[in-house]
Formats: sequence, C-alpha cells, structure tokens
Amino acid sequence: MKLAIVGPGALGCLLAALLREAGEDVSLVDYRPDRVARLGRDGIQVHTLEGGHRLVKVPIGLPPEVGACDVTIIAVKAYQTATAAQALPVLMSAGGLALTLQNGLGNLEELARVAGPERLLAGVGLLGVTRTGEGRIVYAGQGAIFIGVPAGSRVSGTEVAALAEILRHAGLPCQAREDIEAVLWEKLVINAGINPLTALLRVPNGALLELPPAWELAVAAATETQAVATAAGLTLTGDPEARLRQVCTATAANRSSMLQDVLAGRPTEIEALNAQVAKLGQTLGVPTPVNHFLTQLVRALGAAVALRVG
Repeated sequence: MKLAIVGPGALGCLLAALLREAGEDVSLVDYRPDRVARLGRDGIQVHTLEGGHRLVKVPIGLPPEVGACDVTIIAVKAYQTATAAQALPVLMSAGGLALTLQNGLGNLEELARVAGPERLLAGVGLLGVTRTGEGRIVYAGQGAIFIGVPAGSRVSGTEVAALAEILRHAGLPCQAREDIEAVLWEKLVINAGINPLTALLRVPNGALLELPPAWELAVAAATETQAVATAAGLTLTGDPEARLRQVCTATAANRSSMLQDVLAGRPTEIEALNAQVAKLGQTLGVPTPVNHFLTQLVRALGAAVALRVG
C-alpha cells in the first residue's frame, strides 16, 4: 500500500518516520520546493525525552512528484487545510482514501469540497510530539490514534481495519471507532480548555492547575464545548473538568500546539477550535461566552504579533 503524509510539521514528520521504519511505502508531501530539497537531503531527526536520537530518511516531494497513493493522511494545521485539499486530486488514486488527523472542526468539510465525502476518514491523534526545527521533532510520548467513518463517507469497515493495522505495525496504537464524530468532540473539549489559555499565558499544560483564574476559564470553555456537542446530538462520556484535569496532569510539561505556534510566530488554530464552538453554539442556542472571549483574545494576540513584525 502506498501512503502519503501531507505536511512536514511535528505530526507529519513523526508519522512519516515511523511508517518508513516499519517498512511501509510512504512519502512526505510538501508544497515548498526548497524545503523538499532540504528534508530529502537531511532526513528527519527523531529525538526522545530520554535522550535518544535517530535519523530517518523519508522520500519527500511535491504532490505531482509523489503521485497517486492508496492512503493520503492530512497532517497540516487546520488553517492550511484548504490549501492541502487542492493536492487531493493528484494524491488520491482511484479508490484511494484520505484521512485527516487534524485538530478541531471544519477540516472534513474543506477536504470534501475538493474530493467529495465518499472516500474520507476522520481521525484523532493523541500523540506527544513537538517540532523543534525543520525536520527535527521530539517524540514525547506514545498515544492512541482513533479513526472512523464520518457522515457521508462510504469507506468500508474492512478498509478502516486495514489502515488501523498498518498504523499499529508502525508502533502507533490505533483503534477503529464507530462513534468517530463524538471522539473528535471529546478531543475538542480538551483543546478548547487547554490550548488558548496556555498560548495566552505562555505556560505548559500543567501550569493551568496552579493558576486558579486560568483553570476556572479552562473548565468553563470545556464545559461549554461539551454542552454544544450535546445540543448537536452527540453523546460524550465523562465530566469535562475531570478529563481536563487528567490531561493536564498527564501532560504537565507539554507545550500545547497553540503555544508552540505562538512562540514560533505562526498563525494559530483558534478558528478550528474555540471559534467553531462559539459559532455552532450560536446556531444551536447554547451560550458560549468563554469560548467567544478566548477566541477574541487569541485573534487579538495574532494581530498584535503581526503589527510588531510589520
């Protein structure tokens, strides 16, 4: 099976490296010829918290160079989804699949606008990985990957099981889930609470537990998010505050993806996270004042950074 990983960020580099080491026919896909050349020459450096280091050479190319694949995994930031989707007609073979392992909501819809919904899969990755430089990542911890068939898709259970087995063979615990949309929302509940506040305060996840005013806002954002999911007809398990506490404790030293983006001067994924919660909450009549407030603050932070750069 031929696989393509779209996006040479933290997640994309990790997936490409692990699949390559497992002997899979995998290529990394990028849109920048200069970066394609550098990563093709230098490879991917995988570091661990224990001090381990290995270099993995992964084939990388522009979409036309990689060509048609059986599985295309989208691993770009949510704000890059519309651009990445334009490569799907080139990368998806006849009968090929596309799987999104991105944060937030709206990614499936962007992909479906180009490729249609029939061959799309949704996924959630709970992996501890940080990009510290171009082609350089720190793999902080192995976590689960959940994949499943979203509404409108016609991908068979057999195909989902085959892809899950490939990911497991690469050392990535992967489970097929029939309730994948609820799983997406369960991760969103956590991201909505942790990501904006860690980015605004520039602290690791665990620090939220030591900052009562921040913790109160994080819990409120997570609780609002679960309320919106419930109003949308989804059944989420567990108490949002308890889940938030569990994640902050387990990932105390981790920098959230939004904090990494802010520190690197990149755009954030706020539009796919808290902004989506606030928008859908308004549609469904569910109050989401904290999610709206955090959205506006992160938007203002991004605008302030742009002003300073300018």
